[in-house]
Amino acid sequence: MTITNHIFAQLKGAIPQKIRNSVGSDIYGNYTKLRAAILGADIRTFGDDHKIEYALVNRGKPERVVFLHGFADCKENFYDAAHMLVPQYDLLIPDLPGFGKSFKKKKEIYNLENYVAWLAELFKHVGYEKFHLIGNSLGGAVAIEIALRMPHLVKSLTLIDPAGIVIPEIPSIYDEFLNDRIIFEIHSPIQFDYFLNRVFHRPPIIPPFVWDHLYQEFSRHSTWNRKILFDLLEGVKTMKDPELFKVVLNDQLKDIVAPTLILWGEKDSFFPAQTGHLVRREIHGSQLHFLPGLGHSPQNEAPIRVMRIVRSFLKGLKS
Repeated sequence: MTITNHIFAQLKGAIPQKIRNSVGSDIYGNYTKLRAAILGADIRTFGDDHKIEYALVNRGKPERVVFLHGFADCKENFYDAAHMLVPQYDLLIPDLPGFGKSFKKKKEIYNLENYVAWLAELFKHVGYEKFHLIGNSLGGAVAIEIALRMPHLVKSLTLIDPAGIVIPEIPSIYDEFLNDRIIFEIHSPIQFDYFLNRVFHRPPIIPPFVWDHLYQEFSRHSTWNRKILFDLLEGVKTMKDPELFKVVLNDQLKDIVAPTLILWGEKDSFFPAQTGHLVRREIHGSQLHFLPGLGHSPQNEAPIRVMRIVRSFLKGLKS
């Protein structure tokens, strides 16, 4: 530890936790507002009892893109990637129900079928009748379900390390979940550091007070995250449970008709690379790109690199 870091650590220790959290919350809130402003996004809400918050970039472009974030994530973490598409596309980036500032209701079942129903209402509300769909992790699984249930809406599909696909004989994060090792249940700073190192191959540098705020938020939602996770697994107990393939999307991939781009972080610690190959084989005509040196959330680690590939894919659809 350098002298500067040692002094900072001592100063931080002298500041009450409540104040550190409050300062971190303010910094993070102002930072996300600034990023939304740079993106040119309006932050809006839809619904009363079941409120969905979303970012909308509406400049009258003829083409539209919808971004869907991953489990325990939020819309803000797609802003940097989305910025690469602003010149050519209007954009919709919602907080998925159960996460961010969208509704969290204990009596609701947060499974893929319901996610599609909730988002269909949002698409209708904002007038999105045809769009390109991009999803990471859980957002990728929801995107697949939308492409299957509402193919008339989806002009193209981009899947970034999507959830919802398993190879039972190859370990993945689903094995951890079903053995009650839930990475999204965070009760200590060490667990939060471990979580960041699993999501990212190279975790971002987070300012100390912002780190405190994010850690407290994850800790506060740990029980809630467990609820949503097991809603998605719908009673599956083990990887050998015959109900597993009623929940996952493996057998339905062949029915996707939208042009599909698959992006996979080579260092993804959640889903092995073989999963990407399986998705590529099952979706007719799909393209697969592995991303060296990137983890489960490549659009956050290297937004420019990732979105150059996406932009090229979308441009190629017009030619």
